[in-house]
Amino acid sequence: MDRIPIAFEHEGKKFSGYFAQVMGAGSGAVWHLYDDQKYYLGQLRIGWEDQWYFDESKPANKLSGLAQFFGDYITAWVE
Repeated sequence: MDRIPIAFEHEGKKFSGYFAQVMGAGSGAVWHLYDDQKYYLGQLRIGWEDQWYFDESKPANKLSGLAQFFGDYITAWVE
């Protein structure tokens, strides 16, 4: 699967980058988020009952609260 571009603003800071699907992770619902400089920002995954989780690599960005937003974005892009 190709990269899925994304741009968003969170707590006054602008982010842009892309999601890349992780193959062989036991599920088709694991994605890594990278910024435009290819810096790894975290992992988006789906859990029980279609609940999305974002495990961020740099908690200072506080992106984990955007898990559902990210999940909805990926879902809309794929469908």
